[in-house]
This record gives sequence, C-alpha cells and structure tokens, in this order.
Amino acid sequence: MKKILPYLYIVIGVFIIVGTINNVLQEKSSYRVLLNFHTESKLIFLAVRALFASWFLFDGIKKLKNKE
Repeated sequence: MKKILPYLYIVIGVFIIVGTINNVLQEKSSYRVLLNFHTESKLIFLAVRALFASWFLFDGIKKLKNKE
C-alpha cells in the first residue's frame, strides 16, 4: 500500500484540477466547493480547490521522493 499511495495522491490532485477547470468553464450561478459549501464567486472556488489540489500533489510528490 505504501508503494501505491504517492501515485494515488497525485492522481487525486490531478483529478481535482481537471474537475475544477471543467466547472469553471461551465458558467454556473453557484459552485460547490466542498461537501455542502456553495459559493457564487469563481475566485473563492478556484482558491479553495487549488489549495486542496496542491496539498494532494505536494504530499504525493514528497512521499514519492522519500520512497527512493
């Protein structure tokens, strides 16, 4: 499980980024940021989603480097 975990984190981070770009390109009146939290601002939506995606990506890359 320890061998696959860094790759899983990276895939989750990329999945969040792709989903965020897809949602931003669709003009919506409200964006679901996390669980039941909705916002009308694209900037807040992008900031929160970028924070979560970067957390997963950096943690996955860090675990991948520590594995070697």
